[in-house]
Amino acid sequence: MLRAKPLPASLRPRKRYIAFRAESDRRLTRREVGSAIAASALSLFGETGVSEMNLRLLEFREDEQRGFVVCAHTQVLRAVAAMSAVSEIGGERVHLRPLGVSGTVRALRRKFLSGEAALISSEKRVKLEGKDFILRGTISGLCYAEPVDEVLRERLRILKLRFVGALDKELRGEEDAADAKHGL
Repeated sequence: MLRAKPLPASLRPRKRYIAFRAESDRRLTRREVGSAIAASALSLFGETGVSEMNLRLLEFREDEQRGFVVCAHTQVLRAVAAMSAVSEIGGERVHLRPLGVSGTVRALRRKFLSGEAALISSEKRVKLEGKDFILRGTISGLCYAEPVDEVLRERLRILKLRFVGALDKELRGEEDAADAKHGL
């Protein structure tokens, strides 16, 4: 019987691994998280977009509520967006917070899933379209910001969201806003 040879490394598709932590009032199961991520990606990007992403949940530790997904190396921002769009599972509010991105599972576990590694975070004030936000974290150029304005917070709560996502080049820090005001 003929056996197929594996593809050489130079011809295999490149992958990226994204670590995340599930924040919810109850313990989530691997099946619930995987289904929620898949449904979110499908609703955001359609069947063609999901097939391009090649997004899969590889591991989810139910005791720690942490895990990681794998996707095509060109689709990291889409995968993070799909995970961030998950706002509820089984009627409970949930947030899948990205911790980091890596090219190998070994580095991902070492950097983000061992100990108390967390999202690259800060408490910096930023402006987005003239509104004040508190930057809660960034990952691969995608920022998570929480609105300061109570009216905007209420609108997000109605949508079952807590954060607004934006590219870091769209946000302006306090120092940058002051420089822009003075024409620097």
